[in-house]
Amino acid sequence: MTYCDAHFHLVQSSSFESISSFEEAFSPMAMGFRGCTCSHSEEEFLRQEALCLEFGGALGLKSAFGLHPQNPDLSLAPFLEQLLKENRIDAVGETGFDFFTSEFRSDRLRQDEAWHLSLELSSCYGLPVVIHDRKALDLIFRDASLLKKIPAAVFHSFAFGPREALSVLSHGINAYFSFGKAILNGNKKSMACVAELPLERLLFETDAPYQTLKGESFTPLGDIKLVYQKASELRNCPLDQLCASVERNFSFVFDRH
Repeated sequence: MTYCDAHFHLVQSSSFESISSFEEAFSPMAMGFRGCTCSHSEEEFLRQEALCLEFGGALGLKSAFGLHPQNPDLSLAPFLEQLLKENRIDAVGETGFDFFTSEFRSDRLRQDEAWHLSLELSSCYGLPVVIHDRKALDLIFRDASLLKKIPAAVFHSFAFGPREALSVLSHGINAYFSFGKAILNGNKKSMACVAELPLERLLFETDAPYQTLKGESFTPLGDIKLVYQKASELRNCPLDQLCASVERNFSFVFDRH
């Protein structure tokens, strides 16, 4: 079986755990792993790139870079386009909107500019986009015509319910919805999405080392197994079948490049 983690942060994870040990645990002899790691600064990306070169072959890593809505640093736009021109990333993101706090909401104009720039580049270079959206689903619908031009849109830690997810799809967006440890924490919307959405639209993630449960200091990369096990229960689907189906989804999104 191969476990696919659609969203995590390899550089930060390497500060909490040994990537070498993780690689050994998920060696092809035991179980496989594929994943997409995101970064949001030049320094972080270069470290991510080095780690992907070191471990990417065995772990099947994909690399993303984006202008994160919690700090939409527009000065990084030329670097993002350079990475695209040099064929050094597999996805654009995270990008999107975060209106969870008043501080984030006050930065709406920069978030909007970074978002539109990211969509334009994703469309131009034919790469998927990884979307971070908290309390701003209306803006996704506002820009449905732009999102329809992008090969695939991955909604990382989708924070809404099945009705909203199906509405996104009904707007012609080639959307995939990714869920992590929220389904281990009793989040009813996330659990309902995993149980009810079409299997061909589902992805899973850890957001490692973030998205911790109560009492945890960090999320290990290996927790992707726990997410899959819970998803298997929610869908009443054998684990091996779930892994195979989600790996097809992951490949369709990230292997186009």
